[in-house]
Amino acid sequence: MLKMLPWAVRVMTLGAVLLGAVGCQSISASASVKTSPVTPMSAHASLRPKRHRRITPRSKSPHHPITFASDALSLPEPSPSHPLKILVIGDSLGEDLQDGLIDIAGPSSAITVIPAAVGSTGLANVAYYNWPKVLEQDLTRDHPQVVIILIGGNDAVGFLQNGQPVEFGTALWRADYGDRVASIIRESRQAGADIVWVGLPLMAQGSVLPNSYMHELNAVYAAQVARNPGVATFIPTWSLFRTPNGQFAEYLTDSQGQSVMVRDPDGVHIAPPAGQELIAAYVLSHLTHLAHISVCLNGSNLWAQYSFPHCRNSSQQG
Repeated sequence: MLKMLPWAVRVMTLGAVLLGAVGCQSISASASVKTSPVTPMSAHASLRPKRHRRITPRSKSPHHPITFASDALSLPEPSPSHPLKILVIGDSLGEDLQDGLIDIAGPSSAITVIPAAVGSTGLANVAYYNWPKVLEQDLTRDHPQVVIILIGGNDAVGFLQNGQPVEFGTALWRADYGDRVASIIRESRQAGADIVWVGLPLMAQGSVLPNSYMHELNAVYAAQVARNPGVATFIPTWSLFRTPNGQFAEYLTDSQGQSVMVRDPDGVHIAPPAGQELIAAYVLSHLTHLAHISVCLNGSNLWAQYSFPHCRNSSQQG
């Protein structure tokens, strides 16, 4: 029986408070990766006030030159009458992304966002939430052309595999967790959908999710995507929420020169509306470039540097 160290209990408990209970089959993170004690924070729901207020600019937003992946995706040119169907899955960070996509798409756009992300979930604990099974149902029901995944906030934990404990960060964990990632990619591809796996963003220092854990998870996602060229792509977001000197940014300057909140006070989640729309525009710009398509949007446009055209009336589209 594994001995659970006090710091590990703390990490799991705080993770459950913010990102949702990890469930009975998860075990503690590997004792070889320690983190500093952090102060307990309130439940996730209390961190979600509406933030439409603009404030005096604090710092300039860094430029984010986009380096696109080399593997093109094959998608038809969308229009409001023949929109691109995008299924979004993941945990509460995935919910943040899907909310941003809905905001920037607006009505009568060339994309249809199917929000299927579920907070408190992950791939580490199938007993708590079985993503492969749920995804199969989503794919059968919705027939998306693209599946966008942002997940992992609850997965920096060990788990049981065939009744045996697998500690987070070990070679066995990487192999077993990688198999779970591969199953999501394989299932999506078998349903005829291309896959966009979005990397976990930088977290605030002292948050319940140490960045060393996020690097571990992102490495697995990138490695599995690399095995599926032409049908899957990995989009890193590590530099998206940083200040010009490379530090975690709770506020950034939008395209109108106003300082807006982009991350929640917990240092983990992505703040509505500006932060959610930033990551959504960033991901969608990658997708359209890789698929050699253009999409027109009628929603919010806080981040005009991504330059999505405005949609004409759907009756005018082919």
